[in-house]
Amino acid sequence: MKRILTVAMVALLSACSSQIQLPDISDVLPNQELDRSMYLRGDFNLWDAETQYEFAQVAPALYQAQVKFSTPGKVYEFKIADMDWSAGYNCGFSEQDPTGQALTLGQSVTADCDTTYNYFSFTPAIKGSYIVSIDYSDYDQPKVTITKK
Repeated sequence: MKRILTVAMVALLSACSSQIQLPDISDVLPNQELDRSMYLRGDFNLWDAETQYEFAQVAPALYQAQVKFSTPGKVYEFKIADMDWSAGYNCGFSEQDPTGQALTLGQSVTADCDTTYNYFSFTPAIKGSYIVSIDYSDYDQPKVTITKK
């Protein structure tokens, strides 16, 4: 009798497990790799797309660029954009959150990547190197953050 119950349980469990479909990992984690190079472009580099200010992927959906601000108290203006200022790749502050124009260390703000004039601004308290990050975890509302290196 025990043997019949064991065989029945094994058959039942194997039947149940064959019905379970595990999701493909690519369906769970969104693919947020950019299909082009993005640059930190601002008044510190005459708004050019320079390789020293190119964003590098540091984690899934997270890109960073380093910039040196040498004048404390100066308002630096910048955007994140591709080589051609293309629609969808021309990121400035979102008018949905106009307080995001002036970045504060460590606080992320929503970017609008279809904007022409909405540049970010940052006023460093001390001179030094800073990291600008853009997080595409939510591709329609990327988040921009600045931190001190």
